Amino acid sequence: MAFMAGDTSCPCCFRPGLDRPAICMPVGGPQASRSKIDVIRQLLKVHGIGAYVQPMGDAHTSEYISDADKRVEWLTSFTGSAGTAVVTADQALLWTDGRYFTQAAEQLEGTGFELMKMSEPGVPDLEEWAKDAKLLVGVDPTLISLSAAEEWSRKGCADFKLVEHNLVDRAWGEMKPKRSASALRTHGTALSGESVASKVMRVAEALKEKGCTSLVLNALDQICWLFNLRGADIECNPVFFAYAVVNVNGAVVNVTLFLRALDDDVRDAATKEAVNAYLVAEGCNGGKEAAVTLEAYSSFNAATAARLAGCNDKEAKVMLERATTTLAMAADIAPEQRVLVDASPVELFKAKKNEVERRGLERAGRKDAAAVVSYFAWLERTLLEGTTVTEAEGADEISARRSGMDGWVGDSFPTISSTGANAAVIHYHAEHANCKPIDVNSVYLCDTGGQYLDGTTDITRTLHFGSKIPSEDEKRAYTRVLQGHIALAKAVFPAGTPGIMLEMLARGPLWKDGMNFLHGTGHGIGAFLNVHEGPFSVGGGAVHASKIVESARMRRMYLAPIEEGYHLSDEPGFYKEGDHGFGIRIEADLIAEAATTRYAWGARSYLSFRYLSPVPMCRALIDLELMTNEEVAWVDALHKRCREEITEELLKAAAVNGQCGAAGVEADAKAAKDWLLSATEPLHLADAPPVKRVSGRKRASS
Repeated sequence: MAFMAGDTSCPCCFRPGLDRPAICMPVGGPQASRSKIDVIRQLLKVHGIGAYVQPMGDAHTSEYISDADKRVEWLTSFTGSAGTAVVTADQALLWTDGRYFTQAAEQLEGTGFELMKMSEPGVPDLEEWAKDAKLLVGVDPTLISLSAAEEWSRKGCADFKLVEHNLVDRAWGEMKPKRSASALRTHGTALSGESVASKVMRVAEALKEKGCTSLVLNALDQICWLFNLRGADIECNPVFFAYAVVNVNGAVVNVTLFLRALDDDVRDAATKEAVNAYLVAEGCNGGKEAAVTLEAYSSFNAATAARLAGCNDKEAKVMLERATTTLAMAADIAPEQRVLVDASPVELFKAKKNEVERRGLERAGRKDAAAVVSYFAWLERTLLEGTTVTEAEGADEISARRSGMDGWVGDSFPTISSTGANAAVIHYHAEHANCKPIDVNSVYLCDTGGQYLDGTTDITRTLHFGSKIPSEDEKRAYTRVLQGHIALAKAVFPAGTPGIMLEMLARGPLWKDGMNFLHGTGHGIGAFLNVHEGPFSVGGGAVHASKIVESARMRRMYLAPIEEGYHLSDEPGFYKEGDHGFGIRIEADLIAEAATTRYAWGARSYLSFRYLSPVPMCRALIDLELMTNEEVAWVDALHKRCREEITEELLKAAAVNGQCGAAGVEADAKAAKDWLLSATEPLHLADAPPVKRVSGRKRASS
């Protein structure tokens, strides 16, 4: 329904004791960012606050969000995946990290929002700004995590004012997209390697060990993992909207799963029946130790969470994950009943891939590598024939070639297809209406990934196709990035080593030349789940140490131990902005596995990485004068693997939905195989003079 001015059901207009705002636009909403800011400013007066903070995420603290939750994008026009908007009576600010500085500067132009470059010298973080501004800050409690609230308080900021109705939603009005309710997909033990009942009982034991009686889950990927279910409520992420509560009551574990399918606006009885039957097949219900009850997603609230967690018992101890539990969820759980953790048992178990998941990830890696090779081969010959291919068309083509693979579900994120200076925009997104033709004589960066039933991938390669010789800067930057990539991929380290201690391996070669990059070096990756997952990260080298000390999020991610079975990316880069700019990034997926060492000293086992992305490096961009014998041997060994693992059968599958032309699938696959053979010739056969070596190392140019 449309609210009428003064309607008591309108949370903008009806505020006893306060004048109605001059502007109330629930129907349609304003279209320009400056008008949207004006509406928010009117609502600041209504609620008696000096500033309103709008984070990027959703009620589940997701990084990637559904259309219904893209409030920051609607308000500011910024489309990145990380950012926080703030509106006051006289300022409109957006904080984002180094991945998005260039993009945000372009997208915020003319919107009225000022860019705040996080972690840069002289730029206050949000909490510092708020403390200095001395304004009463309002927030939506469903979007603020416990860890964010702790950080806010720790840095001396005045308490939030909790605003029940999201102000951006009020301004957005009825044009705001409806929340999706996608069909669910089972992900049974043949793919997951463990039944739901087994997972639930493992979680219960972990709760007991911590002296806890219950666990409230909010993170969508954790819920998907626990119940061996997948969905499609968020683009590229096979998750569904849900909450869950696990309660340990003696020998029986009672679990409640809240599903959109049971909401009044959906009422999908077939899904309820199918999920119940599936859970029985997975060892739950029917008198078993793990009993799962289904409830409507919309029925979840603070009171429900507290009741199911057993908070009526004063002795109850409820485990809550700091980073994913929101203020709204925890409101009815007394502070003395809370047990706050950085990572729930579900998060820790999910990160450690079992043997079935590892084999699936290896298969997915080979399939995706074949799709990428097929695309690169097609792209190079198409460009050399003189046919124009835009960045967006390139992104479409890699998706089409991926779709021919067995078990394909979709992309794991929108492909970054960027040529020349656009490659310097770290998370560049090409749109058909506004993108460049791929320049055959410029650096081309392609960051892409797939979702398959047996795994999730994330691969980046940087290429140079044409006859024009790459510049010295381009070759040097590429080689330094490659050296960092190799160093991390070859790492051997004790189990439990935090990512920050591996960070210098990837950045060291770049630092030698006074180069760096403003993003993390490695992130966790799911198994047919989110392309970004915790509880760890390889990073820290992009910012001053003081920023890490001050940030609970950075400390949590960079100091988390890396254990056997963790699946992560290896993605150093370098980005030179400007008219003659370029971007270099090389990324592969790795699995931490047991390493054989000479001494195996100490109580901790040793780990190394299995490389899951057999895609060739770009020979034209490698400066052999900078490379060591060991690095050259590593690249040659990778290229040998590419020849062995990327079969003609896989290349044919990639060609099925690609632009094969009149020659057809067979010819396309053969051309891709020829491209692969050429791209993977041993480096010592490159068109370059023999490299002089001294004491087992190549001479490095100064």
